Amino acid sequence: MPTVKPPIFELLWRGGSTEARLHKRRGGADEMPWGTLDLPRVDPAIAEEARKVWTNGVFTEYASAAAFASLTTALLECGAPVDLTAMSADIVVDELFHVELSSRLTTELGGATPLEFDVANISPRTTPGARPLLRAAELALTTSCVSEALSVPAMARSRAMATAPLIHAVLERLVADEGPHARLGYWFLDWAAEQLTDAEREGLAELALSTITVYAPLWQEQDCDACPVPTGFGGHDEVGREALRKAVHANIARPLAEHGIVLDASRIAALTAR
Repeated sequence: MPTVKPPIFELLWRGGSTEARLHKRRGGADEMPWGTLDLPRVDPAIAEEARKVWTNGVFTEYASAAAFASLTTALLECGAPVDLTAMSADIVVDELFHVELSSRLTTELGGATPLEFDVANISPRTTPGARPLLRAAELALTTSCVSEALSVPAMARSRAMATAPLIHAVLERLVADEGPHARLGYWFLDWAAEQLTDAEREGLAELALSTITVYAPLWQEQDCDACPVPTGFGGHDEVGREALRKAVHANIARPLAEHGIVLDASRIAALTAR
């Protein structure tokens, strides 16, 4: 039997009228200082690590687009407020615009590094057989209340450390868009929380903890003196890791508790311990 190679994540671009429509809705890309990175003056190891960081960034923005698309469908299926659903759909366009910006930046850094992933599996999963309201709540929680809530402080710290004008400009745009992405889940819970059963809220609390655990390595990993850290190109440092720990408490656990989804305090403490 021939060996089946894992699919390589790659992007396609059509151009023409579809590109014009995207840029009419999300302008400003061409005004950024493209072509200004002085790569010959950058340590090759730092440049290579930056390529890895931004290749992963392209993928995560693409995955976020898929997640908000799934959430939008779930909101329609549970009869969520129309304006809230429209916002979720509009965020999909935000995320695909971020894919464009991040991929263009990756190209300027020297090109993407190989990343194996089958996009057929990119949409998030929900509990089999869950009723429409619970399915929407699960997607809102994982996509917005946790993932985007952690994305905001991570990007903000990277922006603060960015030394190249192009890196700073791209991160500035991403950070400006991400704030509402992190609030959408809580706006959904404002409407939906009282319609959830106690058992469903307990299940959502467990889902939040498991999702936070997936992201925990971002703030649990320690600096390696021998490892190249592209802090001026989108990497993180201890200040950024501390911001993520604080975000778990202030931007996830506390507001979820206000909506009746109470996370186990001892597990949160263990996950965020320094």
